[in-house]
Amino acid sequence: MYWACEVLTSGQTLPWDDEEETSSYNRNAVLDGSEAEYLCDHCGEAIVVPVDLSQGNHQRYVEDCPVCCNPNVIHLTVDPQGRIELRADPEQDHY
Repeated sequence: MYWACEVLTSGQTLPWDDEEETSSYNRNAVLDGSEAEYLCDHCGEAIVVPVDLSQGNHQRYVEDCPVCCNPNVIHLTVDPQGRIELRADPEQDHY
């Protein structure tokens, strides 16, 4: 499911996208000017993280889930319209 900042902040939802994804629920709106949310790839908990757009429009870093302590690779991308995609993948493949 893909979310756009403008739609989420207005309280509306976007239709489901038919494209299948291999990682956790991905797209989220910026909650305010400095935070966004993703779902932990391991436990499924919604995690709020700070967003520092001064670090560029394409960022990748590892964040440990504060609930289950498993590492997630966070991929943050800002498109030309200013929408943020935040995706979490496992640091290592699940066995």
